Amino acid sequence: MDRFSDLPEHLLVTIISFLPFKEAARTSLFSKRWRHLWRSTQTIDFNARFFINVDASREVQRQVFLDFVRHWIANYQQPTISKFSLALSQPINSQMVVEDCITFSLARNVKHLVLDFSDPTWNEDDFEGLADPTSYELPLSVYGHEQVLESLTLFSCKFNPSGFKNFGLLKEVSLGWVEVGACTLNALLVNCGYLESLSLKRCWSMENFLRVCGRGLRLKTLVVYKCRFYHPCFVVEVPNLSCLRYTGTLPSFDISRNNRGLDEVELDFGLESVCSCSMADFLYKLFFQVFPLRALTVCTYILQVVTMGEDFIGMEPSFPLTHLTLKTAMHDYEQVGIRYFLNSCPHLETLEIQLGPGRIFHDDYEAPYNPLDPHELWIRHPVVFSCVTQTLREVEIKGFKGTPNEIYVLNYLVTNGRVMKKLTVITSREMSNRGNPTVYRNIAKEALMIKSASQNLLITVL
Repeated sequence: MDRFSDLPEHLLVTIISFLPFKEAARTSLFSKRWRHLWRSTQTIDFNARFFINVDASREVQRQVFLDFVRHWIANYQQPTISKFSLALSQPINSQMVVEDCITFSLARNVKHLVLDFSDPTWNEDDFEGLADPTSYELPLSVYGHEQVLESLTLFSCKFNPSGFKNFGLLKEVSLGWVEVGACTLNALLVNCGYLESLSLKRCWSMENFLRVCGRGLRLKTLVVYKCRFYHPCFVVEVPNLSCLRYTGTLPSFDISRNNRGLDEVELDFGLESVCSCSMADFLYKLFFQVFPLRALTVCTYILQVVTMGEDFIGMEPSFPLTHLTLKTAMHDYEQVGIRYFLNSCPHLETLEIQLGPGRIFHDDYEAPYNPLDPHELWIRHPVVFSCVTQTLREVEIKGFKGTPNEIYVLNYLVTNGRVMKKLTVITSREMSNRGNPTVYRNIAKEALMIKSASQNLLITVL
């Protein structure tokens, strides 16, 4: 800390500006010199959710937050800011403060603007019954903020996409809790000629499809998260697209692969309600259409359904990817699906297993097969895939609780991973049946008291 204190004040402010807003505020406790430095940070994040106090009413909490915002912007001395974020539900009830915040950020040539007017109490899985979630409209002054704005995030905020043509440097747009029709989306893509990243989160439309197309687009990253469309059809034709992340129901996909192919793909169909053999056949076709070159993330739905096809053996695609992420509940019905993807990735170098709750669809539908015994699959008669013995170097398991299936997979990887160099097991922070979550760490350490196939394996349990 003494070395930092020797730096000139403008360098300290630059360092503080790289910290999240709450962390920047904590630097005021370091010493007298640091007490007010954080108030010059160029990364400002006003979030009403940070002001939650169980002993005060919601109205009192809101007023304390608004007073804090007013005082801050009235006393801020820096001529420019890098990022300005405002998260406040029901903005109409505090319209003057909202407009003051927007004026404040624009006057300081903000590069990254975030306006989030969504309500934390809204149900992100069922928002059809919400009463006018976009009651606030983006002020005209924002559209005149030319040649400066690089990223724009609008949640629960109406906007005019034709006004985006003034944003000559805009590269990232994130929209949430707002209706996005075909005409709106097309106008947005046309007017933002330099757009490289587009994110749609909890958006909706009464139209039948989501279409992201244009030969001249520079779009590299497309994120669609829990959006609702009437009979969804997802059409993508973007020449430079390298990263696709989709979370929602399983729509009809029409994705035109570019010459270079997709570098990273994440698919999460956790909102899907149908589980059948025909859906498995659909997934087979989708995997051959969506062909990631480096990284793939799949969910528990895929792990269960992909093996429901009558002839799924031999249908495994051969992905060239080196990074695989599995979002799984480690249920018996997911085990064959995990093997399916290990078999599909002969060049795999990094495996990430994210453990968490997930809907088991076989409980709602009659499964076409009985689950195989996981102990047989992983311990007694395992099929050792080439990636495990020849290419897999790093494994990370998050949310470990020490269930039998988790231990079986862990044992399989350790005893067969001949070239593994790093294994990280991050245990769950949830309370165990025995009370203390440290129980999970003890289970992990005990499970790892086995001889590893790799001579140079570094094991870390957190």
